[in-house]
Amino acid sequence: MYRKPPDLELEGLFKRHFTTVEFFQGTIMNPIDLQRVKVHEADACLVLANKYCQDPDAEDAANIMRVISIKNYSDDIRVIIQLMQYHNKAYLLNIPSWDWKQGDDVICLAELKLGFIAQSCLAPGFSTMMANLFAMRSFKTSPDTQVWQNDYLQGTGCEMYTETLSLSFTGMTFPQASELCFTKLKLLLLAIEVKGVEGADTKISINPKGAKIVANTQGFFIAQSADEVKSRSDTQTYIPISIYVSCLVYLS
Repeated sequence: MYRKPPDLELEGLFKRHFTTVEFFQGTIMNPIDLQRVKVHEADACLVLANKYCQDPDAEDAANIMRVISIKNYSDDIRVIIQLMQYHNKAYLLNIPSWDWKQGDDVICLAELKLGFIAQSCLAPGFSTMMANLFAMRSFKTSPDTQVWQNDYLQGTGCEMYTETLSLSFTGMTFPQASELCFTKLKLLLLAIEVKGVEGADTKISINPKGAKIVANTQGFFIAQSADEVKSRSDTQTYIPISIYVSCLVYLS
C-alpha cells in the first residue's frame, strides 16, 4: 500500500506476480484504508524503509508513525518494521501494544551491516556468504570459466528454504541428519526448529550437535530452489537411506 501509484517498473513486477501480490493505493495512516485491505485479518504487516532516502531519521520517524497507526487499528497484529538507524529502535518500546513476545520485530539496516563486518572479522567470508544467500541470482556454467568460478557461481544461486523433515529422520542426531542430506540428497541442512517442553516455546538452533530429530521437525536448508528441497523430502526416498545410515538394514 502506498499513497501514490507504482511506477512502470514496479507495476510490471506486480503484474508478473499478480497471483500472490496486490497493490492498494492509499495510506496506512487512514483507518478506512486499513479496513479496506483487511489488516485485522493479516498474519503480519511489513513496513519497509526507503534505503535511498536523504534523511534516515525522518524516514524512521515516518515508519514508526505508520506502526502506531497499525497498532491503534489492530493491537494484536504482528508488525515487522525496517529501520535505517539503530538508535531509533528505542522509540518502538513507547508503543503500548508493541510486544516482542507476540512476534513484533525490527530490522535495522545499519545494525545488519555492522554485524556483518564484525562477523567477517571472526570468520572471513561470512558477509559474502550471507549476501549471496539474501540475493536472488541465477547462474550458468561455462566451459571457458575456471572450475572454482563455476563452483562459486553455483553457490551464489543458492538460497535458504524451510521444509518439514521426513519421519524417517526421527531419532537421528543433527550431525547424522545433516550428513545424510548432504551425501545422499545433495542438500545442506543448517539448522532445525527445536521445540521446548510440551511444545510451549520454539527456537531455531544452528548446528545443534546433541539435538535429536523428532517428528514434524522443521529444517532449514540451503539449495538452488524450493522445488529441489520439496522434491527430495519425500518419505519414500528417505526411508531406505535413513535405515542405511543408522546401520540397521539397507534396502536397495
